[in-house]
Amino acid sequence: MARSGFELFYAVRLRNILHYLGQFLLIVAGLNLVNVLAALLFAEIRIGLNFLLVVAILGASGYLLMRIPHRGQLQFNEAMVIAALFFLLVPVISTLPLQASGVPFIDSLFETISAVTTTGLSTLGAIESRPHSFVFARAWMQWYGGLGIVILSLAMVLSPGLSSMRLATLETEHDDLAGGTRAYAKRILLVYLVLTAGGFIVWLVLGGRPLEGLYYVLAAVSTGGFAPNNNSFADLANLRLAWSVTLLCLAGAVPLALYYTAANKGWRSLFSDIEFRAVLAAGVLTTVLLGGFIWLQERSLEAVLTHAPLMALSAQTTSGFSSMDPAALDPASKAVMIFAMSGGGGIGSTAGGFKLMRLLLLFFIMTRCVVRMGLPNRAVQTRKWGGKVIDDREILDALLIVFAFLGVVFVSWTAFLYYGYSPLDSLFEVVSATATVGLSSGVTAEMLPASLKLVLCADMLFGRLEFIAWMVLLYPRTWFGRQRES
Repeated sequence: MARSGFELFYAVRLRNILHYLGQFLLIVAGLNLVNVLAALLFAEIRIGLNFLLVVAILGASGYLLMRIPHRGQLQFNEAMVIAALFFLLVPVISTLPLQASGVPFIDSLFETISAVTTTGLSTLGAIESRPHSFVFARAWMQWYGGLGIVILSLAMVLSPGLSSMRLATLETEHDDLAGGTRAYAKRILLVYLVLTAGGFIVWLVLGGRPLEGLYYVLAAVSTGGFAPNNNSFADLANLRLAWSVTLLCLAGAVPLALYYTAANKGWRSLFSDIEFRAVLAAGVLTTVLLGGFIWLQERSLEAVLTHAPLMALSAQTTSGFSSMDPAALDPASKAVMIFAMSGGGGIGSTAGGFKLMRLLLLFFIMTRCVVRMGLPNRAVQTRKWGGKVIDDREILDALLIVFAFLGVVFVSWTAFLYYGYSPLDSLFEVVSATATVGLSSGVTAEMLPASLKLVLCADMLFGRLEFIAWMVLLYPRTWFGRQRES
């Protein structure tokens, strides 16, 4: 007799979690050395020493944890716990330089969570008055946060299912989770570096200032949205630079594995991918709708052509850059932006949202149900989509993430309504945080109550790891139960 699911369930092994978490902390310690170097180049020694303290804490913790012996292959639930702990610990430790500069802990935490989750919301006010090393550090954190989320939250689910459709083209030969993740990480890192370098070269060719371009490119490829100024695109020298950043955001919102496949099988394979076409189509649809509403509001063709595509693609790619203040949009335009932010980009990209692939899957299943009603009772209907048979687990996975997203948004929205904020602006802000976008209707500010800042912090963390890691972390049987021996 087959064993039940509970009998087959293995609890996490604490030694494995601590060992691999130590590896990640050591990597982040090395990445933070870049912040130390940047502070020295900007002659901001005091900030550099604070970043050096962060490196010391991360490095010492990682070294000690790595010395803990681990056993056997990494389990799925162990990987999810590591991902959740990583996105909790790194922002907390990274608050030290900000706190040393006089920023309150809650605002420091908000800023670091917004950075590592590639969201882009901020409560710190004028960015231009901040030290150069601080502006660089938050863009750099978004860059490695974007890379980390692709590797941690997607490569760690090397198992059959909808998400694995994005990994199938990699043809990994590793059976264990850690080995598969390393193979996936190497290829994605290559794609990520090429996109970053390419975006920076284009910026320079278009006549942009190098340092400003570095900030924008680091935040763009990760679809993070932290601009080095308060007005984002509105402060750029020309529209060409804004478009170079937007197209880089669009490149980051596409499943990164597709680029590696296209390089090997030809670039036509990129345009034949259903998710790539979906991201482009959604961007065009959002642009048309937003352009129509801006026209009705402004009656200016220049305003439509300038702002509609940039704002639409910012929402769809969840990058969060803006050519105009989102607070100035009319209610209908805000509603369009809310829907675009919720859908987001592709699975295996740096974009947030619940992902267009899942929305398309649910729409496909709905149409199949309608077709089923017209078939004879004994007819067998195969659920085949994109050349692949869709099983029940994939449908449940998509439903779980979409409804978890909507549930978190509803609960968070209720908290803002309790404090008396505008319903539409509150919903815009909560969706922006949960979808890790960073566009603001003006609600997120220094004067926002601390409790609501924490709500948005939770939204950013929940949305960045698509809720699954947090469910695994909080599930009692993850920690208590029978453990695998080897």
